[in-house]
Amino acid sequence: MKLSIIMDQYNNPYAGTESQVLKLVTGLRERGWDIRFAVLRGTEYSRAGEFPVAIEELEIGSISSPQSWLKTYQYGRQLKRQGVHLVHVFFNDASVLCPPTMRMAGLKTIISRRDMGFWYNNKYLRALPLTGRFVSAVICNSKAVGSITRSSEKIPAQKIKVIYNGYPPVPPAALKSMRESAEGKPVVIGIVANLRPIKRIEDLIKAVAELRKVGVRSSVNIIGGGDSAPYEQLAEEVGVRESIRFMGSQPEPEAFIAEFDIAVLCSETEGFSNAIIEYMRCGKPVVCTRTGGNPEIVIDGETGYLVDVGDIDGLAEKLKNLIEQPALRVTMGDKGAEKVAEKYSIDALLNQHIALYEVVQPKVFQG
Repeated sequence: MKLSIIMDQYNNPYAGTESQVLKLVTGLRERGWDIRFAVLRGTEYSRAGEFPVAIEELEIGSISSPQSWLKTYQYGRQLKRQGVHLVHVFFNDASVLCPPTMRMAGLKTIISRRDMGFWYNNKYLRALPLTGRFVSAVICNSKAVGSITRSSEKIPAQKIKVIYNGYPPVPPAALKSMRESAEGKPVVIGIVANLRPIKRIEDLIKAVAELRKVGVRSSVNIIGGGDSAPYEQLAEEVGVRESIRFMGSQPEPEAFIAEFDIAVLCSETEGFSNAIIEYMRCGKPVVCTRTGGNPEIVIDGETGYLVDVGDIDGLAEKLKNLIEQPALRVTMGDKGAEKVAEKYSIDALLNQHIALYEVVQPKVFQG
């Protein structure tokens, strides 16, 4: 069974999409699949030889260049000669170039969508509805992402398939160790998010300040890259600077999440949040905004709480509730870990991808 995966580029195995592609490729190979992997443009990582399969660089530039279209078509013809009949595409430029050129070369194309379309601009919004006519299926990692993809790219609903991200489980012994290490220590509220306006980290700082007014104290660990100066200034202004720790970007945040008692994500919008899944995998109760794909992951009142975007009082109230009830934190954390293990497993990710591949190309994959 052969499959080609094509991406604009592959930056590192820690980024959201790249990490899921790594899991997909690794899992498919373990099940006997032959994977061809190509990028339009190479990166330092893709040239390092650390990926499980060889990464071919197609050296393709702008999607407006006729040469780019010719090179993509020629690569499709090469794949066809090697017995590949299906291409799975990730990222923007490849999603424009591949569907029509691969169809001309005799291959079918599946594209993946994994965010709320922040990258859409007039160029893509004009091109994608046209090239999308040659797409056999679209994999979206949440219903929210599926909805925005359908409306922005004019993809028919029957072509959209929701397949959630997949993650390895955290062993029960590791969850127990995380909790035991936090016993007897002040409550830690944590967030994993880049320091960007869309993440609304200022709302968490203000909520902690509201808690301070009623005598509820906690510390806050902020894991994420970016300029912390504006947030440090805000924390100083509202009187909680000594409680806030900015810990920078971390390639493997799980060790830091282990120290959280309560995990927060107060973004303005989200697609399918890897941060929330990582929280839940580690058995942490989640307080997040009711936006994008978040309500698909967090069950309000069971695995955590949902609050409206910008509702600082509501955020403070839910944090206070969890700070004052250690047993509730454990109960919600356990339910969250169970949900991830059941619904967001790597096996589920692989099984659903393979099932879709077989639907798109039944004769190829059924002999």
